[in-house]
Amino acid sequence: MKWVLLVCALGLFLYCEAKQLSRCELVRELRKNGFPENKMGDWVCLVENESSRRTDIVSRPNSDGSRDYGLFQINDRYWCSNTSQPGKDCNVTCKQLLSDNISKSAACAKKIYQRHGFDAWYGWKNNCRGKPLPDIISC
Repeated sequence: MKWVLLVCALGLFLYCEAKQLSRCELVRELRKNGFPENKMGDWVCLVENESSRRTDIVSRPNSDGSRDYGLFQINDRYWCSNTSQPGKDCNVTCKQLLSDNISKSAACAKKIYQRHGFDAWYGWKNNCRGKPLPDIISC
């Protein structure tokens, strides 16, 4: 019985760590992390299409066996380490990309953008490029 309670408590703790941001909360977090205002609509569209503004999303395995993590759905093949030690190009663990504090995810997403632009994300390419972007005027 104690084991069941422990598992339930852990599940509740993990659930509480997850966060779904409102659109304006996302805009505030992106601004706080230095995202440029002239690309804000693109970033919001990207996040909405990649993770539905949730910080705890881990994708199913991709065709190459890799997975995508967090708000920006950052791939573990190149960008984050699945070990307990930070590594790969963003020098973070994939678990760090699942935090409600998006600073590490944001820094990594900006690094990816610097190298590849928005084309690094299928959510943006398929749903945002050349299409109306989310309304963030009230944010």
